[in-house]
Amino acid sequence: MRCWPAMPLSNQDLGAIRTVIARDAEAVGRGDWDAVATMFTADAVRFPAHQPPVRGRTAMRAWLATFPPIRAFALTADEIVGAEDVAFVRGSYAIALGGDPAATDHGHYMGVMRRQADGSWLWAADMAVSQLPRP
Repeated sequence: MRCWPAMPLSNQDLGAIRTVIARDAEAVGRGDWDAVATMFTADAVRFPAHQPPVRGRTAMRAWLATFPPIRAFALTADEIVGAEDVAFVRGSYAIALGGDPAATDHGHYMGVMRRQADGSWLWAADMAVSQLPRP
């Protein structure tokens, strides 16, 4: 049991986390799944809608490769809170997919980021919830 208060995230931490979120959105928009996968911890877990959890970078990369071409992607961070080495992120997303047929989706997400030994921040878990009716 900890006997001292946790240190809140610094402005530097918040900036670094926002940078990861922006890099993530840019990489998804380009369909650069290798870059996206490197923004997750080696043991990260993603909880996609209507599918089983995706565990680890290798599985994450393979799951992302099943996406049709991305025409547009936006990701916002509406809330970032945390302390020391853990951050909770909540926000929204919008995506437009190419392919036949083309599709769009929008909704909300939440995730957990962890500070790494080198001071960088990576996603450790995330999930997205579509605002569209279930297919």
